[in-house]
Amino acid sequence: MRFAGRFDEEGKLDLLRYTTMQPTKSISPALLLFLTLALFGIFIALLMVFLAERDAPAAQPTFQPAPPRTVINFQAPDFELPLLDGVTLVSPSDYAGRPLFLNFWATWCAPCVRELPAFEEFVASHDDQVNGPALLTINLGETAEEITGFLKQIGVRNLPVAMDINQVVKRDYGVQNLPTTYVIDGSGMIRHMKLGEMKYEEMGLYLRQLEDEL
Repeated sequence: MRFAGRFDEEGKLDLLRYTTMQPTKSISPALLLFLTLALFGIFIALLMVFLAERDAPAAQPTFQPAPPRTVINFQAPDFELPLLDGVTLVSPSDYAGRPLFLNFWATWCAPCVRELPAFEEFVASHDDQVNGPALLTINLGETAEEITGFLKQIGVRNLPVAMDINQVVKRDYGVQNLPTTYVIDGSGMIRHMKLGEMKYEEMGLYLRQLEDEL
């Protein structure tokens, strides 16, 4: 092999001059074009994935909420709960022979609060009937002081309220949402269940349905 360099005075090969004298190899234009196109293709693919994820609609839940319980035509579970005086106990059996509207509510429940005056008015309008409809409301988890002060604030004075402080009766009746009202006939059978706010006119309809079912 022959070197194109030269030896200096000491006889050493001038490698530096040899290196700079060699021609530099250049990248093929075809290879450069291929690499450029490949990188551009990758960029376009990533951009399309990003845009697809950004514009995709939000994922919809795959579950369906459990439907509310609508069990009727069974004997109303009996219980004893204290009224607001903390001494008097009340039970559905106290209203045997009379239609009973049994309402579950709480002061923090807006539709519950809206229906309380309607309950009070409806029962008062039938107060002169010996076996007229009765009403018993069951407050869930609040104290007598809280309930009394709240009823005074909204101007409801003649509302029978039992206190289910530990919410045992709520469980026995399968209450899942507030307000819930059970319409119980004179024999103690639950005939109808109303979920949500009860209107004055609806109470009359339920009462007539009970009469038609006799």
